[in-house]
Amino acid sequence: MLNQERVFEELAKHGVTFFTGVPDSYLNGFCNFLVNHVPENRNIIAANEGNAIGIASGHYFATKEIPLVYMQNSGMGNTINPLASLAEKDVYAVPMILLIGWRGQGNTEPNHPQHKLQGEITPGLLEVMHIPYSILMDDDGNFKEVAEKAVAYCREKRQPYALIAPKGVMA
Repeated sequence: MLNQERVFEELAKHGVTFFTGVPDSYLNGFCNFLVNHVPENRNIIAANEGNAIGIASGHYFATKEIPLVYMQNSGMGNTINPLASLAEKDVYAVPMILLIGWRGQGNTEPNHPQHKLQGEITPGLLEVMHIPYSILMDDDGNFKEVAEKAVAYCREKRQPYALIAPKGVMA
């Protein structure tokens, strides 16, 4: 598992200090760190993933700070409309980091068939929405590079960038 203190230090170094989303057990270490170390007004737990995109967008409009939205990949469907009709570059061009727990990746969950299709389509769904992504590894040095790349993309393009977290990387 990534060192969550280092994850948050790296994000803060790049100005990412506002978080919203729906907790996921694949992101358990990340979510636990949020609850225990981030002030409540900097972490808004949303009713669903689409609401989190709206909250993140509002935060960006008010502050020009890049927010991070966390979710399970099964909640990505709830984000399609707000990402396509609000955050999209030709609408309001809202940069944000999407942290997505990747259930159903490969053979990680043979006992949970409900995650199989969602796991298969997670990267493709991001590609269809023109959202670049990186697949996180259990490597703190790699996270530093990926975070820098993601934030630079968000700043330059004013668009979302996704970080996909396989099982065990954030929990």
